[in-house]
This record gives sequence, C-alpha cells and structure tokens, in this order.
Amino acid sequence: MNTDFLLIGQGISGTWLSYFLEKHGLEHLVIDDGYPGSSSRLAGGLINPVTGRNKVKTWLADHLLPFCHEQYQAMGSLLYEIVIEEKKIVECFTNEEAIRLFSRRVHENPTYLHLESFDTNYESLFKNIIGYGLIHPAYLVRMEILLASWRKRLKKQNQLIETFFDASKLIKHDSGFSYENINCKRIIYCDGIGLQKHKLISKIPLAPTKGEALIVKIPGLPQQTIFKNKLTLLPLTQKDLWWVGSSVEWEFETEKPTLSYMEQTMEALHNWLQLPIELIEQRAAIRLGTMERRPLVGMDPTEKGVGYFNGMGTKGCSLAPYFANQLVQNILHQESIHPEAIWSRFQ
Repeated sequence: MNTDFLLIGQGISGTWLSYFLEKHGLEHLVIDDGYPGSSSRLAGGLINPVTGRNKVKTWLADHLLPFCHEQYQAMGSLLYEIVIEEKKIVECFTNEEAIRLFSRRVHENPTYLHLESFDTNYESLFKNIIGYGLIHPAYLVRMEILLASWRKRLKKQNQLIETFFDASKLIKHDSGFSYENINCKRIIYCDGIGLQKHKLISKIPLAPTKGEALIVKIPGLPQQTIFKNKLTLLPLTQKDLWWVGSSVEWEFETEKPTLSYMEQTMEALHNWLQLPIELIEQRAAIRLGTMERRPLVGMDPTEKGVGYFNGMGTKGCSLAPYFANQLVQNILHQESIHPEAIWSRFQ
C-alpha cells in the first residue's frame, strides 16, 4: 500500500489535516486506534473569542473565528452534517467586582463583549446572580459528530488503518518510510499526548495538562445558549444534556476521573442553578500543549519527511483548521507558517 502522507492520529488535528490534504488532492492514510479517552473525543468543542478571567482576546481571534466558521461549514456540507453552531455565551455575575472588570473589557473589546441588562427570564434558573455579560460570536463544534463522520468517510475511502501505531515498526528509507505493509513519502504526527514518546521531543517545552468534565442532565435550561461563571455549561445535541467543565491541571497523579472534581463541580452547579441536576457521566483526558501555549506545526528541517501537527492544547477546535491549512500550503507552495507556531522555532 503506497501513499504520499501517513498521518498518525485522528483527533481534531489529524481530522483537519486529512481534510485539507484531501481538498488539495494529496494521497494520505490515517492510523488511529479509536481510543475513546483521547482529549479530542472528550472535548466540549467551544470556540471562544476571549480567554481567561480577564477576558482578553484569544490569540489570533480576528483571523481564527471567521476562518473556522467557514471551514467547519464547508466540512459539514461535505459530510451532510451540522458540525458547528453559532452561539452566544451568557456570563453570570455574582458580585460587583466581576461586573466592573467585564465592563472595562467591553470598552477595550466591543467586538466580542457586551454588557446585558438584567434578564428576568433567568431569575428562575440561577441563584444570586446580579448581572450578565454577553460574549458573541462564539461557536460550538459538535465534536462527536465531526470526528465520527470524518472517520466514517476515511473508512469508506479505505484511508483508515484502525490500529495502535507502534513507532518501533517504522523503517526509514531514502525515498520515505515503511510501516508494516504501508510505504509513504512523509509521516506527520498528529497524535496528541503520544508525541511525548518521540525522540526529538526533549528539545520542546511540552506542557501536558489534565482536563476533567461532567455530562449532566438539566431539564429546563435553554439549550440555545452557553452559560458561564467559574464553570462553562455547553449544550449537547441530546435534549437536556450539558457538558460541564473543564479543569486545567498542570500536576496530576492519575489520568482517570477523580471523586474530588466530581464533588466540587456538582456542589458548584447546585450553588449556581435552581434547576434539578443529574450526573450522567464523568470524563478526563490529557491534552498536549507547550509552556508558551502555542501549537507545533511544520515539517522537521533536520529529519527529512517527518512532520508534526500537534500541541493545540485547550484551543484545538479553533487552531486545528487554521494551522492545518497553513501546513498544507507550506508543503505545496512553501508558504510561511506563523512564526509563533512553526515547529522549527525550537531547533
């Protein structure tokens, strides 16, 4: 079996790189074992134009949001699925200081931030809320639909090898690589936390973080809106189901969900909402990022034929389409990759 590109991993990074390779007629295969606990498969899918407690504009937000919206819609059309929805984020304030901080940010960033008048429709939903802020536009990616539909497409086109990638079986040749019965010219690692196993990684300031989230049932909470305070409530496609999270833990003893996170999150939800809440599922996964919170994109200048498309961290849904396109344009036309994202910045 011969191909131009072999992609390792079909999370959000591998999916988008596969999409743009296909769009430009470049032959490729994807190796992915379908591990259900990967960070992409457990992610909430939020694309938020602002970040952090101080609501500063997300890196490259003005470029990322319109590009992502257009490309997710294009992928959805190809898959005959709705994979992205435009949403508003309603931020709930419990104290005057939070309102003052948000108000200052509104004056600095009126494109995405807006102060809302007190909405009496929310009085029956929340406890101790004295005001609201609006973040708009934001987008919600239907990760389960997106990843499963692209996987189905790859299988139908005989482009998916559903197995664990064993790097010890990869053999390098003058003309490329062989892996079992596959011959390829280039190999690109899109395998998230698996990147830590590669020999060149000692030069890179990687920063894996653990994220935990809950799936809960909240009858009566309007699902056309995203709600936020210290937690984020993302509506799922199933009626009354919500994704709640997520934590960012720099130090952790286990990759598995913890009782302490579940108890703290459920307590916070009960202190926030007046509605009944039922715990359905608890999730945990390890994301791969860098200490500088920038992705790793590009072909390795010191190891011919090897590339990396990884390290998206918590912003994978917005970064992956944008930089997958940049990587493919770089391969085809030697167009530049953003200097803060290019892999060779660490060489």
